Order: sequence, then structure tokens, then C-alpha cells
Amino acid sequence: MKTDSLALRVQRINAPVNRRLLALFGKKKEPGEVYGLLSKFILVEGKRLRPALCISSCKAAGGSAADAICAATAIEMFHNFTLIHDDIEDASIMRRGGPCLHIRHGLPLALNAGDGLFMLVWREALRIKGKKSVEAQQRLLASFTQVLEGQAVELGWHRSGRFDIDEREYYQMAGGKTGALIAVSCEVGALLGGADEKTCRALWRFGMGIGIGFQMIDDALNIGGEEKKYRKEIGGDVREGKRTLLTVWALSHLPTGKARELGAILHKGKKSKQDIARAVGLIKESGAVDVVMERAERRVRAAMRELAALPGSQAKRDLEEIARYITRRNC
Repeated sequence: MKTDSLALRVQRINAPVNRRLLALFGKKKEPGEVYGLLSKFILVEGKRLRPALCISSCKAAGGSAADAICAATAIEMFHNFTLIHDDIEDASIMRRGGPCLHIRHGLPLALNAGDGLFMLVWREALRIKGKKSVEAQQRLLASFTQVLEGQAVELGWHRSGRFDIDEREYYQMAGGKTGALIAVSCEVGALLGGADEKTCRALWRFGMGIGIGFQMIDDALNIGGEEKKYRKEIGGDVREGKRTLLTVWALSHLPTGKARELGAILHKGKKSKQDIARAVGLIKESGAVDVVMERAERRVRAAMRELAALPGSQAKRDLEEIARYITRRNC
């Protein structure tokens, strides 16, 4: 399936989520300093892979889209909440092809809007019905906590000035920051679709694998992608001082002098455009982009084997196609 046809398929899968989000954010609500900001932010469609994974997992396990709609919507809202706060924490500039919320409206209003969205997440999660509703809510809470913890680890590295992290530490952080939410999207979808615990765990492992792969490829695109397609600032991770598998690889594989030069740039508090361009060049020179892309593809392929727990269906094929898209994405 081509990327454009997959995008249309994901849009169809997400139709009930999109309708729910429109019902929640499409009407003018007061105060506009909360709901107006959120409406403009959340109704600008991103990839929305997480709700599509949740609904597809539910259908692949024998359920219907209606069984997963509240969980899928809560997950998409939580994801958007993390984007608002992450952009503030990272001092990011661009999001979805335009200025970040805190750039548009200022830090106080953006922070408050993010807090408001987090409360709306739980209003939606509490609408989950059925025999597994409480268990689904508990699994969502556990996953949301993992996301918080993964982000805290990364912020801690930044505060302490640590760049000597190893691959194991990177994977652990990425598993919390990015993998956990994608994993629970698949796990809770399967749970609400009536899957047994063995199948739920297989879907969790599938989601965690493609989630970490997604983060790795996102890191690689931030160095080797095209800004017009990527819709975020190329080299933004360098400017923000993020520790990625690319920096881990580059610092350990560049010649000593160049590794020291890269390390000196990464440690700078404020980096010039020339600093960022030089660091990007050094990371590319190390071969890190190709290495990380290859490892991400290998991780996603391994994760896809977990789908053997599901019977054949269109929903299962959709899960496979979303996983393949992750390895082909350029934005």
C-alpha cells in the first residue's frame, strides 16, 4: 500500500475519533484563552497513528470501532498534551509546519492550555464503558506515567549536561517517552476488543517495538530530513541539546578531534546557526543516520512478528501497513 493510500485508510479508520474531537473542540467555548488555543492546535490533523492503532487493534481482536472510540480519543488528546508541554520544555520553535503554541500565544497561556487538555483526557477516558473499562483506564494511567518518566529522564540528562549515555539508556528513555503510548494504544485496543491477556501482551510488544522505531526514525529525520517535508526545524534536536542514538553513535565513532568538536557544540547552552550546521554535518559524517535508520527498520520488522497472535483480517493488515509506514516515513 502506498503512503498516500495509507493516509486515506488511516483517515477512514479515525473518522469516529475525528468526529469526537470536532464535537469536543469545534464549538466556540469560553474561555477562549483555553479552548480557542486547543481548538486551533488539536484540529490541525497530524498523523494520528495512535488512535488508528487503537481502533485497528480492537477490530483485529474481534471488537468494533465503537468499543475503542473513547480510549482512542483520550490517547490522541494525551499525545497532543505532551506535544504542547514538550515544545515548552525543549524550547522548540516549529510544530506541524508552523510556530509552536507557546511561540504563538506565549508561555503562560500555552502551559495552561496543556493543563486543560490533560484534564479533558481524563474526562474522555472515564467515558470508556464495558467489562474492561476500569482495567483499560488503569493501563492508560500506567502508560501515561511511563511517558512522564521517560521525558523526565531525558530532561535530567539535559540538566546535568550528560552526553555519555549508552544505547541501553537511550532505548529505555525512548521506550517511556514514545514507545509506551503507542504500546498502550495497541494493548488497550485489543483489551476492549475482547482479546485474552496473551494477545494483549503481544500487541503491547508490537506497539513498543514500532514506537521505539518511530522515535529512532524521528531522530534521524531531524538530522537527515527535509524541513519542508519534516515540518519541524532540521537540527532542532541539536539546538535543544537532545541526547539521541545519533549523538551516541557519532560521539563514539568520529575521529577523536571531531568527536571533541561535536561534544563542545552539543554542550553549548546557546548555539549559533553555524554551530548547528556543523554539528549536523559531523553527525552525518559519522554515518549515524544510516545506522539508526537500519536499526529502526530491524526493530520494526521484529515487532511485526508479534502480530502472528491475531487472526487474518483487514484490521490486522492495517496494523502491518502502519508499521511499514514507520520505516518509510520522511515526515
